[in-house]
Amino acid sequence: MLPAELLVAKTFRGQIRPVYVRPAPELLELAESLIEIYRRGTGKKRHQIYSELKDLEYGPFNFRLIRGLAALLDRRSTFAVDSPIDPYQLRRAAFSRSQGFVLSEGEKGRIIGEISEELKICPEEVEKYLWSDLEDEQVMSGFEPIAAEELLAAYNLSLTQTLLFRSTVLEFRVRENWKRIFRRIKRLGLMYSINRDQGGYTVSVEGPISIIKLTERYGTNVAKLLPEIVAGGEWSVRAQIVSRWRDDRRLLNFELGSSEGVLLPMRAMDPEALYDSSLEEDFARRFASLSTRWSLLREPELLPVGATIMIPDFAFVLGGKRIYMEIVGFWTPDYLAKKINKLQMVRGVEMIIAVDESLGITKKIPGDVIPFEKEVPLKPILERLEAAEKAHLKFEMEQAAKLQIKVEGECAELEELAASSGISKEALRRTLLERPVAGFVLIGDCLIKKEKLGALEKLIAGERFLSALTSKLEAEGIKDPYPLLNYFGYQVKWRGLNYESAEIVKQADSK
Repeated sequence: MLPAELLVAKTFRGQIRPVYVRPAPELLELAESLIEIYRRGTGKKRHQIYSELKDLEYGPFNFRLIRGLAALLDRRSTFAVDSPIDPYQLRRAAFSRSQGFVLSEGEKGRIIGEISEELKICPEEVEKYLWSDLEDEQVMSGFEPIAAEELLAAYNLSLTQTLLFRSTVLEFRVRENWKRIFRRIKRLGLMYSINRDQGGYTVSVEGPISIIKLTERYGTNVAKLLPEIVAGGEWSVRAQIVSRWRDDRRLLNFELGSSEGVLLPMRAMDPEALYDSSLEEDFARRFASLSTRWSLLREPELLPVGATIMIPDFAFVLGGKRIYMEIVGFWTPDYLAKKINKLQMVRGVEMIIAVDESLGITKKIPGDVIPFEKEVPLKPILERLEAAEKAHLKFEMEQAAKLQIKVEGECAELEELAASSGISKEALRRTLLERPVAGFVLIGDCLIKKEKLGALEKLIAGERFLSALTSKLEAEGIKDPYPLLNYFGYQVKWRGLNYESAEIVKQADSK
């Protein structure tokens, strides 16, 4: 994105369009001339480089084009203060002796001489380094080269980003790269809606002018989305642009598509981050440390909401139960109210919405949401999950009570029975404790036929080492030996950490 004063655009009959550059010979030559100035600029002061650029402004090209290209090259350059002594220290010493101004050359020489003697540097160095930390006096220490055509493409992209900074709404369609674009929207915290149609998806993003607070930060994030759209193969963009910032402002239409052949960067795809933000990563880490029965799923499926879709940040999963969570970044009361209203249209979907108070235009947050600043709080989320778990468990137990649980064979694992019954393992466990299956005993997570218990007890009594017993019990369909050992009054006696040497002993004989 470029400074607003460097935007070059034309308006015609309610339309606005940046003046894009083509890879014509004369423009490629101009770009190469600018690149060469920076390439030769290592060791030069910033004002010396700018002086060379200034000479090009008297040629046939728009001075804003030259300054825009130079602004992009500036970002590829590294400037540093070239001084062996802190310039601020020099100025403080000078002003303390002059009381802010010098009336004569003689007085100036006297002050410089005193500073030179005090700091043990020569007078010429005092004058040389006195203002060396000012921007124009900084020295170029490095430059990342770029090809002329790539620079022109980056300039066209920056023009478009600068124009979108004045948008009230941005709408786009792409045929490829959907997953990355959706993730990018979430990562940037943009306010969006997604509509489905036969050809795919149309995304509408609220523009910077639609919010009052944090306009610059939000506008920068909208601009950052554009490179991802451009990387989406066949694409089109539409936006409404405010032509002025004052009371007499007008709305102009902007349209651009891949079919127009505008020179834009063909950037390589960056590796995708696991999380959209450090805020989400921090929440996931803190939630995992609690070791709840809920698992946290990153990037769950898209949720259809009427003719639109939503992209939840997380899903909390427990058995067949899912509760989604959306972390809202930038927001307005109207945007948040619409989002909550959409959720109410979806039957059977529970959603927790956490809203960053600092990124809204008011402290009055509509609807049932969890407000936060800096980090998403765990306590209110855990309370909702606990309440949901109790309600869901009660529902599942009611369903389990209607089931006729059939056990094939002499042993059956609860996990397999629960999966075949369509209920959670915990609901099935509690149901079996209240209504045991005739002829079976629940030991740990395994239903075992009563007639089988005698043979299992003899099997345990005939083994000395845990490793050998585990293998034999697995052959019988029992995965976990410990509940069965405890049932028959045995325990494991460990000798160090070696699993192979762990022995099975009667509890009375364990000492």
